[in-house]
Amino acid sequence: MFNISRRNFIKGAAATAMLGSTGLPVLAAGEKLKVGVIHMGAISDTGWEYFQAQAWRALQAQYPDQVEVTVLENIAQIQDCERLFRQLSTQGHKLLFGTTFSQYASLKKLAPTLPNSHFESCAGIDSSENLGVFEGKHHEGTYLTGIAAGRMTKSNVLGWVGAFPVPQVIYSLNAFLLGARSVNPEVVLKVVWANAWVDPAKEKDAVAALVSQGADVISGSPNTPVQGLAAEEKGIWSIGSTGDFSAYVKKGQLVSFELDWSAAHIEAAKAVLEGTWAPTNRWRGLGEGGFVKMTSSSPDLPASVAAEMATAEAAIIAGTLNPFAGPIKDQAGVERVAAGAVLPDNDIKGMTWLVEGVQGTLPSA
Repeated sequence: MFNISRRNFIKGAAATAMLGSTGLPVLAAGEKLKVGVIHMGAISDTGWEYFQAQAWRALQAQYPDQVEVTVLENIAQIQDCERLFRQLSTQGHKLLFGTTFSQYASLKKLAPTLPNSHFESCAGIDSSENLGVFEGKHHEGTYLTGIAAGRMTKSNVLGWVGAFPVPQVIYSLNAFLLGARSVNPEVVLKVVWANAWVDPAKEKDAVAALVSQGADVISGSPNTPVQGLAAEEKGIWSIGSTGDFSAYVKKGQLVSFELDWSAAHIEAAKAVLEGTWAPTNRWRGLGEGGFVKMTSSSPDLPASVAAEMATAEAAIIAGTLNPFAGPIKDQAGVERVAAGAVLPDNDIKGMTWLVEGVQGTLPSA
């Protein structure tokens, strides 16, 4: 069973964890593994927190008799998150998950002080003492959706609604354009920054601004259906980026991919159950056990384009295609990746520059 609570989380009796000879928390005979998850936003039927919730639901389904999940949602203040992580640990939760990058700094500080529990942070940067991290290679999904956009645009102008200019967003939009240019070298990408992860008014305004600049296919980083609905009202295509919004955007969503964190939760729990957990850094994209899944496509997407996307997807999974393989230049025409070279993972994770063909600037983060 799982228990979803909000700020009215009630203190339970503190449980004393057992430590094995390796220093890892171990379970007593017949004891269930207690897992705690803290969402900073509310769990709804779509968006970032929804996909985080799908992961712990998959974990519970995988181990119905061995795992008990406690979920706290809508804990908006990081100070409250930190207090509740500590409280969950003292109550015997031996595995704790943070769902957003905003929790990473606190977990990095907190995890070493609570050795009776292990911590996992979604979208964290580096694993550290008692803290594992996992993140999706969003750029593999945006590269593939870029292929569809490059084929379907009539104006050769694509649009991107940016949340914040953090590396995750930057490498996603860069890969989107690189995917589009792999099939249509004339395409450019206009960028408008919403400066918010979720703000319907700003997202709608950003879409309107992009349409006024000639964009006829829209993608972006805010993980909501708002921009797709706004694009549909304007009669242009949208991309379901990190979420399939076809249940809302009935006619105007061209293609989509979503994030599936299930493997991260299940693998971590399995390791704790077996007494083998260790802090790891998992950065995965497409393929089995990956965190990026291609989902829906419009009936109006030509079969030839779908086939191109499928071929590119297979090549990415096989390791024969890398979205950031050179030659790649930046906006200023400076070569960033030479022909025959591939941008290293750490350089992608820390990306602070825009590829040639992106029309827009990076505001201060």
